[in-house]
Amino acid sequence: MGSGNIQQLPELDQLALIQRLGRIGYWEYDPPTHKFSLPTPSLQLLSSMTGSSREAAPNLRDVMSDAERTRFLTALGQAVNGKLPLNLQLQLISHGGQQATIVVKGVPIEDNGSVSRFCGTFHDITREKRVETEREEVLSQLNALVGGLPVGVTVFDEDLRLIFWNDHIYDILGLPQGAVYKFVPFEDLIRYPADRGEYGPGDPAELVAQRAARARLFEAHRFERAARDGRTLLVDGYPFRFGGKISGFVTTYTDITDRKQTEEQLKRQNDVLKTIIDNFPGAISLFDASLRMAACNDQFKTLLEFPASLFDKGDIYFEDLIRFNAYRGEYGSGDPEELIASALDRARHFQAHHIERTRPTGVTLEIRGTPLPGGGFVSTYLDVTERKRAEERIRNMALQDSLTGLPNRLSLNDQIELALERFENGGQHFSLLFLDLDGFKKVNDSLGHDAGDELLIQVAQRLRETVHKTDVVARLGGDEFVILLLDVEGCSIPQKIAEEIIKQLAMPFRLKAAEARIGTSIGIALCPGNGNTREALLKAADEAMYAAKSAGRGIWRQASKDG
Repeated sequence: MGSGNIQQLPELDQLALIQRLGRIGYWEYDPPTHKFSLPTPSLQLLSSMTGSSREAAPNLRDVMSDAERTRFLTALGQAVNGKLPLNLQLQLISHGGQQATIVVKGVPIEDNGSVSRFCGTFHDITREKRVETEREEVLSQLNALVGGLPVGVTVFDEDLRLIFWNDHIYDILGLPQGAVYKFVPFEDLIRYPADRGEYGPGDPAELVAQRAARARLFEAHRFERAARDGRTLLVDGYPFRFGGKISGFVTTYTDITDRKQTEEQLKRQNDVLKTIIDNFPGAISLFDASLRMAACNDQFKTLLEFPASLFDKGDIYFEDLIRFNAYRGEYGSGDPEELIASALDRARHFQAHHIERTRPTGVTLEIRGTPLPGGGFVSTYLDVTERKRAEERIRNMALQDSLTGLPNRLSLNDQIELALERFENGGQHFSLLFLDLDGFKKVNDSLGHDAGDELLIQVAQRLRETVHKTDVVARLGGDEFVILLLDVEGCSIPQKIAEEIIKQLAMPFRLKAAEARIGTSIGIALCPGNGNTREALLKAADEAMYAAKSAGRGIWRQASKDG
Protein backbone atom coordinates (compact mmCIF):
# COMPACT_ATOMS: atom_id res chain seq x y z
CA MET A 1 0.00 0.00 0.00
CA GLY A 2 1.18 3.52 -0.74
CA SER A 3 1.54 6.26 1.82
CA GLY A 4 -1.28 8.31 0.23
CA ASN A 5 -1.72 11.79 1.69
CA ILE A 6 -0.84 10.86 5.28
CA GLN A 7 1.28 13.60 6.83
CA GLN A 8 4.35 12.16 8.52
CA LEU A 9 6.30 13.76 11.34
CA PRO A 10 9.82 14.92 10.49
CA GLU A 11 12.51 12.37 11.29
CA LEU A 12 13.79 14.29 14.32
CA ASP A 13 10.27 14.54 15.71
CA GLN A 14 9.78 10.83 15.08
CA LEU A 15 12.97 10.02 16.98
CA ALA A 16 11.96 12.26 19.86
CA LEU A 17 8.56 10.56 20.03
CA ILE A 18 10.16 7.11 20.00
CA GLN A 19 12.51 8.13 22.79
CA ARG A 20 9.70 9.57 24.89
CA LEU A 21 7.22 6.69 24.48
CA GLY A 22 9.77 3.86 24.39
CA ARG A 23 11.95 5.45 27.10
CA ILE A 24 15.00 4.91 24.88
CA GLY A 25 17.84 7.45 24.85
CA TYR A 26 20.82 8.00 22.54
CA TRP A 27 24.44 8.75 23.50
CA GLU A 28 27.81 9.22 21.85
CA TYR A 29 31.32 8.91 23.23
CA ASP A 30 34.47 10.51 21.83
CA PRO A 31 37.45 8.23 22.72
CA PRO A 32 40.20 10.85 22.18
CA THR A 33 38.57 13.40 24.53
CA HIS A 34 36.69 10.91 26.77
CA LYS A 35 33.58 13.09 26.43
CA PHE A 36 29.94 11.98 26.27
CA SER A 37 27.17 13.81 24.43
CA LEU A 38 23.41 13.28 24.51
CA PRO A 39 20.68 15.02 22.49
CA THR A 40 18.11 17.07 24.39
CA PRO A 41 15.32 14.42 24.36
CA SER A 42 17.75 11.87 25.79
CA LEU A 43 18.88 14.29 28.51
CA GLN A 44 15.25 14.95 29.38
CA LEU A 45 14.56 11.22 29.55
CA LEU A 46 17.56 10.75 31.82
CA SER A 47 16.28 13.58 34.02
CA SER A 48 12.84 11.99 34.33
CA MET A 49 14.40 8.64 35.27
CA THR A 50 16.62 10.11 37.98
CA GLY A 51 14.25 12.80 39.25
CA SER A 52 16.58 15.70 38.48
CA SER A 53 15.39 19.00 36.98
CA ARG A 54 15.56 19.61 33.24
CA GLU A 55 17.65 22.71 33.82
CA ALA A 56 20.25 20.53 35.54
CA ALA A 57 19.95 17.62 33.13
CA PRO A 58 22.65 15.05 34.05
CA ASN A 59 25.11 13.41 31.74
CA LEU A 60 25.13 9.63 31.40
CA ARG A 61 28.06 8.74 33.64
CA ASP A 62 27.22 11.42 36.22
CA VAL A 63 24.09 9.58 37.41
CA MET A 64 25.92 6.40 38.48
CA SER A 65 27.53 5.42 41.73
CA ASP A 66 31.32 5.19 41.78
CA ALA A 67 31.22 1.41 41.46
CA GLU A 68 28.73 1.44 38.56
CA ARG A 69 30.63 4.26 36.81
CA THR A 70 33.90 2.29 37.07
CA ARG A 71 32.22 -0.82 35.72
CA PHE A 72 30.71 1.15 32.84
CA LEU A 73 33.91 2.97 31.89
CA THR A 74 35.94 -0.25 32.11
CA ALA A 75 33.54 -2.10 29.82
CA LEU A 76 33.41 0.88 27.45
CA GLY A 77 37.21 1.06 27.30
CA GLN A 78 37.43 -2.64 26.48
CA ALA A 79 34.79 -2.26 23.78
CA VAL A 80 36.62 0.73 22.23
CA ASN A 81 40.04 -0.93 22.32
CA GLY A 82 38.72 -4.22 21.01
CA LYS A 83 36.31 -2.65 18.53
CA LEU A 84 33.52 -4.68 20.15
CA PRO A 85 29.83 -4.00 20.81
CA LEU A 86 28.75 -2.99 24.32
CA ASN A 87 25.80 -4.48 26.21
CA LEU A 88 25.62 -3.66 29.91
CA GLN A 89 22.95 -3.36 32.61
CA LEU A 90 23.50 -0.47 35.04
CA GLN A 91 21.79 1.16 38.01
CA LEU A 92 21.40 4.93 38.23
CA ILE A 93 21.27 7.15 41.30
CA SER A 94 17.73 8.50 41.72
CA HIS A 95 16.73 11.58 43.71
CA GLY A 96 13.40 9.94 44.52
CA GLY A 97 14.93 7.24 46.70
CA GLN A 98 14.46 4.42 44.19
CA GLN A 99 17.13 3.29 41.82
CA ALA A 100 16.51 3.34 38.09
CA THR A 101 17.88 0.54 35.93
CA ILE A 102 18.96 0.88 32.30
CA VAL A 103 20.43 -1.34 29.60
CA VAL A 104 23.27 0.43 27.80
CA LYS A 105 24.18 -0.74 24.31
CA GLY A 106 26.71 0.65 21.87
CA VAL A 107 28.83 -0.04 18.80
CA PRO A 108 32.12 1.44 17.60
CA ILE A 109 32.12 3.70 14.54
CA GLU A 110 35.35 3.22 12.60
CA ASP A 111 37.12 5.72 10.40
CA ASN A 112 40.24 4.59 8.47
CA GLY A 113 40.55 1.48 10.61
CA SER A 114 40.37 3.21 14.02
CA VAL A 115 37.44 3.95 16.31
CA SER A 116 36.48 7.58 15.74
CA ARG A 117 33.48 7.50 18.10
CA PHE A 118 31.24 5.12 19.99
CA CYS A 119 27.47 5.43 19.62
CA GLY A 120 24.69 3.70 21.48
CA THR A 121 21.37 3.71 23.28
CA PHE A 122 20.13 3.37 26.84
CA HIS A 123 16.78 1.80 27.61
CA ASP A 124 14.80 2.27 30.84
CA ILE A 125 14.00 -1.19 32.28
CA THR A 126 13.20 0.02 35.81
CA ARG A 127 9.63 -1.24 35.65
CA GLU A 128 10.68 -4.66 34.34
CA LYS A 129 13.33 -4.99 37.05
CA ARG A 130 10.80 -3.98 39.71
CA VAL A 131 8.36 -6.65 38.50
CA GLU A 132 11.19 -9.18 38.39
CA THR A 133 12.24 -8.29 41.94
CA GLU A 134 8.68 -8.54 43.23
CA ARG A 135 8.33 -11.88 41.52
CA GLU A 136 11.50 -13.22 43.12
CA GLU A 137 10.37 -11.99 46.54
CA VAL A 138 6.99 -13.70 46.26
CA LEU A 139 8.57 -16.89 44.93
CA SER A 140 11.06 -16.85 47.81
CA GLN A 141 8.17 -16.61 50.27
CA LEU A 142 6.40 -19.41 48.43
CA ASN A 143 9.52 -21.56 48.59
CA ALA A 144 9.63 -21.13 52.36
CA LEU A 145 5.94 -22.01 52.63
CA VAL A 146 5.84 -25.14 50.47
CA GLY A 147 8.61 -26.84 52.40
CA GLY A 148 6.40 -27.20 55.47
CA LEU A 149 3.15 -28.21 53.76
CA PRO A 150 1.84 -31.75 54.48
CA VAL A 151 0.91 -32.30 50.81
CA GLY A 152 2.94 -32.66 47.69
CA VAL A 153 3.50 -29.29 46.04
CA THR A 154 4.90 -28.40 42.64
CA VAL A 155 5.20 -24.95 41.10
CA PHE A 156 5.72 -24.64 37.35
CA ASP A 157 6.54 -21.41 35.49
CA GLU A 158 4.96 -20.09 32.29
CA ASP A 159 7.19 -22.43 30.22
CA LEU A 160 6.00 -25.46 32.23
CA ARG A 161 9.36 -25.85 33.95
CA LEU A 162 9.52 -26.91 37.61
CA ILE A 163 10.75 -24.07 39.83
CA PHE A 164 9.62 -25.16 43.35
CA TRP A 165 8.63 -28.43 44.99
CA ASN A 166 8.72 -30.20 48.33
CA ASP A 167 9.91 -33.64 49.31
CA HIS A 168 6.38 -35.07 49.62
CA ILE A 169 6.09 -35.42 45.86
CA TYR A 170 8.67 -38.25 45.89
CA ASP A 171 6.48 -40.45 48.09
CA ILE A 172 3.03 -39.33 46.89
CA LEU A 173 3.85 -39.44 43.18
CA GLY A 174 6.35 -42.27 43.41
CA LEU A 175 9.13 -40.35 41.71
CA PRO A 176 12.78 -41.45 41.80
CA GLN A 177 15.23 -38.98 43.34
CA GLY A 178 16.97 -38.22 40.05
CA ALA A 179 13.70 -37.32 38.32
CA VAL A 180 13.16 -34.06 40.18
CA TYR A 181 15.40 -31.07 39.62
CA LYS A 182 14.97 -27.38 38.96
CA PHE A 183 13.58 -26.54 35.50
CA VAL A 184 12.72 -30.15 34.68
CA PRO A 185 10.01 -30.03 31.95
CA PHE A 186 6.44 -30.86 32.99
CA GLU A 187 6.26 -33.63 30.38
CA ASP A 188 9.34 -35.39 31.79
CA LEU A 189 7.92 -35.35 35.31
CA ILE A 190 4.50 -36.81 34.48
CA ARG A 191 5.96 -39.50 32.24
CA TYR A 192 6.69 -41.67 35.31
CA PRO A 193 3.03 -42.06 36.45
CA ALA A 194 1.95 -42.34 32.78
CA ASP A 195 4.32 -45.28 32.23
CA ARG A 196 2.88 -46.94 35.37
CA GLY A 197 -0.66 -46.67 33.98
CA GLU A 198 -1.90 -44.17 36.56
CA TYR A 199 -3.53 -42.07 33.84
CA GLY A 200 -5.53 -45.01 32.50
CA PRO A 201 -5.17 -47.14 29.37
CA GLY A 202 -3.59 -45.82 26.22
CA ASP A 203 -0.24 -44.84 24.79
CA PRO A 204 1.76 -43.15 27.61
CA ALA A 205 3.28 -40.65 25.16
CA GLU A 206 -0.19 -39.57 23.99
CA LEU A 207 -1.46 -39.31 27.57
CA VAL A 208 1.52 -37.10 28.49
CA ALA A 209 0.92 -34.88 25.45
CA GLN A 210 -2.79 -34.50 26.33
CA ARG A 211 -2.05 -33.46 29.91
CA ALA A 212 0.70 -31.06 28.80
CA ALA A 213 -1.74 -29.41 26.36
CA ARG A 214 -4.30 -28.93 29.16
CA ALA A 215 -1.61 -27.57 31.47
CA ARG A 216 -0.69 -24.89 28.93
CA LEU A 217 -4.21 -23.48 29.27
CA PHE A 218 -3.29 -22.47 32.85
CA GLU A 219 -6.83 -23.10 34.08
CA ALA A 220 -7.73 -23.86 37.66
CA HIS A 221 -8.46 -27.57 38.01
CA ARG A 222 -9.35 -30.15 40.62
CA PHE A 223 -9.69 -33.91 40.21
CA GLU A 224 -9.07 -37.19 41.96
CA ARG A 225 -6.98 -40.05 40.61
CA ALA A 226 -5.70 -43.40 41.77
CA ALA A 227 -2.06 -43.66 42.83
CA ARG A 228 0.27 -46.60 42.19
CA ASP A 229 -0.44 -48.42 45.49
CA GLY A 230 -4.23 -48.06 45.66
CA ARG A 231 -4.28 -44.72 47.40
CA THR A 232 -6.41 -41.86 46.07
CA LEU A 233 -4.88 -38.50 45.34
CA LEU A 234 -6.68 -35.14 45.20
CA VAL A 235 -4.94 -32.92 42.66
CA ASP A 236 -5.53 -29.13 42.81
CA GLY A 237 -4.00 -26.69 40.30
CA TYR A 238 -4.10 -22.90 40.52
CA PRO A 239 -2.65 -20.40 38.00
CA PHE A 240 -0.78 -17.42 39.41
CA ARG A 241 0.03 -14.02 37.91
CA PHE A 242 2.92 -11.55 37.93
CA GLY A 243 2.88 -8.13 36.22
CA GLY A 244 -0.69 -8.69 35.01
CA LYS A 245 -0.04 -11.94 33.09
CA ILE A 246 -0.20 -15.64 33.92
CA SER A 247 3.24 -16.79 35.03
CA GLY A 248 2.62 -20.43 35.89
CA PHE A 249 0.61 -22.58 38.27
CA VAL A 250 0.81 -24.24 41.68
CA THR A 251 -0.34 -27.84 42.02
CA THR A 252 -0.98 -29.70 45.28
CA TYR A 253 -1.22 -33.48 45.63
CA THR A 254 -3.18 -34.67 48.69
CA ASP A 255 -3.55 -38.24 49.88
CA ILE A 256 -7.26 -38.33 50.79
CA THR A 257 -7.39 -42.02 51.72
CA ASP A 258 -7.54 -41.08 55.36
CA ARG A 259 -10.24 -38.44 55.83
CA LYS A 260 -8.88 -37.38 59.21
CA GLN A 261 -5.53 -36.63 57.66
CA THR A 262 -7.28 -34.73 54.88
CA GLU A 263 -9.08 -32.47 57.33
CA GLU A 264 -5.80 -31.61 59.02
CA GLN A 265 -4.18 -30.90 55.70
CA LEU A 266 -7.00 -28.57 54.66
CA LYS A 267 -6.63 -26.63 57.90
CA ARG A 268 -2.96 -26.08 57.28
CA GLN A 269 -3.64 -25.09 53.69
CA ASN A 270 -6.00 -22.42 54.98
CA ASP A 271 -3.21 -21.10 57.17
CA VAL A 272 -0.98 -20.86 54.12
CA LEU A 273 -3.74 -19.09 52.23
CA LYS A 274 -4.07 -16.53 55.02
CA THR A 275 -0.34 -15.89 54.90
CA ILE A 276 -0.45 -15.34 51.15
CA ILE A 277 -3.47 -13.02 51.46
CA ASP A 278 -1.87 -10.99 54.22
CA ASN A 279 1.26 -10.50 52.10
CA PHE A 280 -0.52 -9.79 48.83
CA PRO A 281 0.67 -6.39 47.45
CA GLY A 282 -2.91 -5.14 46.92
CA ALA A 283 -6.40 -5.69 48.30
CA ILE A 284 -7.74 -9.24 48.26
CA SER A 285 -10.93 -10.91 49.42
CA LEU A 286 -12.18 -14.49 49.39
CA PHE A 287 -15.83 -15.58 49.56
CA ASP A 288 -17.04 -19.15 49.93
CA ALA A 289 -19.84 -20.90 48.03
CA SER A 290 -22.49 -19.25 50.23
CA LEU A 291 -21.01 -15.81 49.50
CA ARG A 292 -19.72 -15.51 53.04
CA MET A 293 -16.37 -13.78 53.44
CA ALA A 294 -13.72 -16.35 54.28
CA ALA A 295 -10.74 -14.00 54.34
CA CYS A 296 -9.52 -10.55 53.40
CA ASN A 297 -6.45 -8.46 54.13
CA ASP A 298 -6.17 -5.00 55.69
CA GLN A 299 -5.63 -3.43 52.26
CA PHE A 300 -9.15 -4.55 51.30
CA LYS A 301 -10.66 -2.40 54.05
CA THR A 302 -8.31 0.53 53.44
CA LEU A 303 -8.36 0.71 49.63
CA LEU A 304 -12.16 0.38 49.40
CA GLU A 305 -12.64 2.60 52.49
CA PHE A 306 -14.92 0.25 54.41
CA PRO A 307 -15.51 1.35 58.03
CA ALA A 308 -14.31 -0.95 60.81
CA SER A 309 -17.87 -1.12 62.21
CA LEU A 310 -18.93 -3.07 59.11
CA PHE A 311 -16.73 -5.98 60.21
CA ASP A 312 -17.64 -5.96 63.90
CA LYS A 313 -20.73 -8.16 63.64
CA GLY A 314 -18.87 -11.40 62.92
CA ASP A 315 -19.77 -13.14 59.67
CA ILE A 316 -19.66 -10.78 56.68
CA TYR A 317 -21.54 -11.61 53.50
CA PHE A 318 -21.02 -10.30 50.01
CA GLU A 319 -24.43 -8.66 50.17
CA ASP A 320 -23.39 -6.59 53.23
CA LEU A 321 -20.54 -4.95 51.32
CA ILE A 322 -22.57 -4.46 48.13
CA ARG A 323 -25.41 -2.87 50.10
CA PHE A 324 -23.04 -0.47 51.86
CA ASN A 325 -21.46 0.57 48.54
CA ALA A 326 -24.77 0.98 46.72
CA TYR A 327 -26.20 3.32 49.34
CA ARG A 328 -23.10 5.50 49.47
CA GLY A 329 -23.27 5.99 45.68
CA GLU A 330 -20.29 3.81 44.80
CA TYR A 331 -22.02 2.37 41.71
CA GLY A 332 -23.47 5.62 40.39
CA SER A 333 -27.07 6.71 40.07
CA GLY A 334 -29.99 4.29 40.11
CA ASP A 335 -32.17 2.48 42.59
CA PRO A 336 -29.83 0.97 45.24
CA GLU A 337 -31.95 -2.17 45.68
CA GLU A 338 -31.88 -2.86 41.93
CA LEU A 339 -28.11 -2.38 41.87
CA ILE A 340 -27.74 -4.77 44.82
CA ALA A 341 -29.94 -7.44 43.20
CA SER A 342 -27.98 -7.23 39.93
CA ALA A 343 -24.60 -7.54 41.69
CA LEU A 344 -25.76 -10.54 43.75
CA ASP A 345 -27.07 -12.29 40.63
CA ARG A 346 -23.69 -11.92 38.91
CA ALA A 347 -21.80 -13.11 42.00
CA ARG A 348 -23.88 -16.29 42.33
CA HIS A 349 -22.74 -17.42 38.87
CA PHE A 350 -19.09 -17.47 40.01
CA GLN A 351 -17.74 -16.28 36.65
CA ALA A 352 -14.19 -15.04 36.18
CA HIS A 353 -14.15 -11.31 35.54
CA HIS A 354 -11.71 -8.44 35.00
CA ILE A 355 -12.99 -4.86 35.20
CA GLU A 356 -11.80 -1.35 35.96
CA ARG A 357 -13.96 0.85 38.18
CA THR A 358 -13.42 4.49 39.11
CA ARG A 359 -14.63 5.28 42.59
CA PRO A 360 -16.35 8.61 43.43
CA THR A 361 -13.06 9.66 45.05
CA GLY A 362 -11.33 9.49 41.64
CA VAL A 363 -9.36 6.33 42.47
CA THR A 364 -9.41 3.77 39.65
CA LEU A 365 -9.37 0.11 40.68
CA GLU A 366 -8.43 -2.90 38.58
CA ILE A 367 -10.61 -5.74 39.88
CA ARG A 368 -10.02 -9.39 39.01
CA GLY A 369 -12.31 -12.16 40.19
CA THR A 370 -11.43 -15.84 39.92
CA PRO A 371 -13.86 -18.66 40.80
CA LEU A 372 -12.57 -21.28 43.21
CA PRO A 373 -13.00 -25.05 42.81
CA GLY A 374 -16.02 -26.14 44.79
CA GLY A 375 -17.64 -22.68 44.77
CA GLY A 376 -16.74 -19.20 45.91
CA PHE A 377 -14.32 -16.76 44.40
CA VAL A 378 -11.22 -14.72 45.16
CA SER A 379 -10.98 -11.06 44.08
CA THR A 380 -7.96 -8.81 43.89
CA TYR A 381 -7.95 -5.00 43.81
CA LEU A 382 -4.96 -2.83 42.74
CA ASP A 383 -4.63 0.95 42.78
CA VAL A 384 -4.06 1.82 39.10
CA THR A 385 -4.99 5.50 39.31
CA GLU A 386 -1.52 6.81 38.43
CA ARG A 387 -1.19 4.38 35.56
CA LYS A 388 -4.50 5.54 34.07
CA ARG A 389 -3.48 9.17 34.48
CA ALA A 390 -0.14 8.45 32.82
CA GLU A 391 -1.92 6.75 29.91
CA GLU A 392 -4.19 9.79 29.54
CA ARG A 393 -1.17 12.12 29.55
CA ILE A 394 0.48 10.05 26.83
CA ARG A 395 -2.69 10.18 24.72
CA ASN A 396 -2.86 13.95 25.15
CA MET A 397 0.82 14.38 24.28
CA ALA A 398 0.26 12.48 21.03
CA LEU A 399 -2.52 14.90 20.03
CA GLN A 400 -1.14 18.23 21.32
CA ASP A 401 1.43 20.68 20.07
CA SER A 402 4.09 20.62 22.79
CA LEU A 403 4.81 24.37 22.59
CA THR A 404 1.37 26.00 22.45
CA GLY A 405 -0.83 23.25 23.86
CA LEU A 406 -3.05 23.50 20.77
CA PRO A 407 -4.22 20.40 18.89
CA ASN A 408 -1.55 19.25 16.47
CA ARG A 409 -1.89 18.12 12.85
CA LEU A 410 -2.96 14.59 13.86
CA SER A 411 -5.68 15.89 16.17
CA LEU A 412 -6.83 18.44 13.54
CA ASN A 413 -7.20 15.67 10.97
CA ASP A 414 -9.46 13.75 13.36
CA GLN A 415 -11.55 16.86 14.06
CA ILE A 416 -12.01 17.58 10.35
CA GLU A 417 -13.06 13.97 9.72
CA LEU A 418 -15.66 14.26 12.51
CA ALA A 419 -16.93 17.52 10.99
CA LEU A 420 -17.25 15.77 7.62
CA GLU A 421 -19.26 12.98 9.23
CA ARG A 422 -21.60 15.55 10.80
CA PHE A 423 -21.99 17.20 7.38
CA GLU A 424 -22.78 13.90 5.67
CA ASN A 425 -25.25 12.81 8.36
CA GLY A 426 -26.89 16.12 9.25
CA GLY A 427 -25.82 18.68 6.68
CA GLN A 428 -23.84 20.82 9.16
CA HIS A 429 -21.54 23.13 7.17
CA PHE A 430 -18.13 24.26 8.36
CA SER A 431 -15.10 26.18 7.12
CA LEU A 432 -11.31 26.15 7.45
CA LEU A 433 -9.03 29.17 7.94
CA PHE A 434 -5.40 28.52 6.98
CA LEU A 435 -3.05 31.05 8.65
CA ASP A 436 0.60 31.79 7.93
CA LEU A 437 2.27 34.49 10.03
CA ASP A 438 3.85 37.45 8.20
CA GLY A 439 7.16 38.65 9.62
CA PHE A 440 7.65 35.79 12.06
CA LYS A 441 11.02 34.79 10.60
CA LYS A 442 12.33 38.30 11.14
CA VAL A 443 11.38 38.19 14.84
CA ASN A 444 12.84 34.71 15.19
CA ASP A 445 16.13 35.71 13.53
CA SER A 446 16.55 39.04 15.31
CA LEU A 447 15.36 38.18 18.83
CA GLY A 448 16.16 34.48 18.96
CA HIS A 449 14.24 31.22 19.06
CA ASP A 450 13.10 31.71 22.65
CA ALA A 451 11.41 34.94 21.64
CA GLY A 452 9.94 33.16 18.62
CA ASP A 453 8.49 30.45 20.85
CA GLU A 454 7.08 33.09 23.20
CA LEU A 455 5.48 34.84 20.24
CA LEU A 456 3.87 31.63 18.98
CA ILE A 457 2.39 30.99 22.43
CA GLN A 458 0.85 34.47 22.50
CA VAL A 459 -0.47 34.02 18.95
CA ALA A 460 -2.15 30.79 20.01
CA GLN A 461 -3.75 32.58 22.96
CA ARG A 462 -5.14 35.41 20.78
CA LEU A 463 -6.53 32.92 18.28
CA ARG A 464 -8.33 30.96 21.01
CA GLU A 465 -9.83 34.20 22.36
CA THR A 466 -11.06 35.27 18.92
CA VAL A 467 -13.12 32.15 18.07
CA HIS A 468 -15.83 30.23 19.91
CA LYS A 469 -14.91 27.57 22.44
CA THR A 470 -16.53 24.95 20.21
CA ASP A 471 -14.21 25.85 17.31
CA VAL A 472 -10.82 24.16 16.89
CA VAL A 473 -7.54 26.11 16.77
CA ALA A 474 -4.61 23.89 15.71
CA ARG A 475 -0.93 24.43 14.98
CA LEU A 476 0.44 22.51 12.02
CA GLY A 477 4.04 23.39 12.79
CA GLY A 478 6.34 26.38 12.39
CA ASP A 479 4.19 29.51 12.06
CA GLU A 480 1.24 27.79 10.35
CA PHE A 481 -2.15 27.51 12.09
CA VAL A 482 -5.53 26.17 11.00
CA ILE A 483 -8.89 27.11 12.51
CA LEU A 484 -11.91 24.83 12.10
CA LEU A 485 -15.13 26.90 12.35
CA LEU A 486 -18.04 24.58 13.10
CA ASP A 487 -21.70 24.99 12.15
CA VAL A 488 -21.17 28.01 9.87
CA GLU A 489 -22.88 28.26 6.49
CA GLY A 490 -21.85 30.72 3.83
CA CYS A 491 -18.81 32.97 3.72
CA SER A 492 -19.81 36.00 5.80
CA ILE A 493 -18.95 34.64 9.25
CA PRO A 494 -15.59 33.12 8.21
CA GLN A 495 -14.67 36.40 6.50
CA LYS A 496 -15.57 38.46 9.59
CA ILE A 497 -13.54 36.15 11.82
CA ALA A 498 -10.60 36.32 9.41
CA GLU A 499 -10.72 40.12 9.51
CA GLU A 500 -10.83 40.09 13.32
CA ILE A 501 -7.86 37.70 13.46
CA ILE A 502 -5.85 39.93 11.12
CA LYS A 503 -6.71 42.87 13.37
CA GLN A 504 -5.78 41.05 16.57
CA LEU A 505 -2.46 39.70 15.26
CA ALA A 506 -1.46 43.12 13.90
CA MET A 507 -1.43 44.50 17.44
CA PRO A 508 2.01 44.57 19.09
CA PHE A 509 3.23 41.58 21.12
CA ARG A 510 5.09 42.27 24.37
CA LEU A 511 7.91 39.75 24.59
CA LYS A 512 10.59 39.44 27.25
CA ALA A 513 13.25 40.51 24.78
CA ALA A 514 11.38 43.37 23.12
CA GLU A 515 8.10 44.43 21.59
CA ALA A 516 7.37 42.71 18.27
CA ARG A 517 4.93 43.22 15.43
CA ILE A 518 3.78 40.68 12.89
CA GLY A 519 0.83 40.07 10.62
CA THR A 520 -0.92 37.14 9.05
CA SER A 521 -2.24 35.99 5.69
CA ILE A 522 -5.37 33.83 5.75
CA GLY A 523 -6.94 31.45 3.27
CA ILE A 524 -10.60 30.46 3.64
CA ALA A 525 -12.17 27.19 2.43
CA LEU A 526 -15.84 26.22 2.82
CA CYS A 527 -17.45 22.80 3.11
CA PRO A 528 -18.97 21.74 0.80
CA GLY A 529 -18.22 24.66 -1.54
CA ASN A 530 -14.50 23.89 -1.80
CA GLY A 531 -14.64 20.13 -1.31
CA ASN A 532 -16.00 17.35 0.85
CA THR A 533 -12.74 15.64 1.86
CA ARG A 534 -10.15 16.69 4.37
CA GLU A 535 -7.37 16.73 1.78
CA ALA A 536 -9.35 18.86 -0.67
CA LEU A 537 -10.40 21.42 1.94
CA LEU A 538 -6.90 21.81 3.41
CA LYS A 539 -5.44 22.17 -0.09
CA ALA A 540 -8.01 24.81 -1.03
CA ALA A 541 -7.41 26.81 2.17
CA ASP A 542 -3.63 26.55 1.72
CA GLU A 543 -3.79 27.81 -1.88
CA ALA A 544 -6.08 30.67 -0.84
CA MET A 545 -3.57 31.65 1.87
CA TYR A 546 -0.76 31.81 -0.68
CA ALA A 547 -3.01 33.96 -2.87
CA ALA A 548 -3.39 36.33 0.09
CA LYS A 549 0.39 36.50 0.50
CA SER A 550 0.86 37.19 -3.19
CA ALA A 551 -1.71 39.97 -3.02
CA GLY A 552 0.23 41.88 -0.40
CA ARG A 553 0.04 39.98 2.93
CA GLY A 554 -1.99 40.93 5.96
CA ILE A 555 -5.24 40.11 4.14
CA TRP A 556 -7.52 37.11 3.57
CA ARG A 557 -8.55 35.36 0.40
CA GLN A 558 -11.31 32.84 -0.13
CA ALA A 559 -10.80 29.71 -2.22
CA SER A 560 -12.53 29.74 -5.57
CA LYS A 561 -15.61 27.57 -6.10
CA ASP A 562 -13.80 25.17 -8.41
CA GLY A 563 -11.14 24.58 -5.72
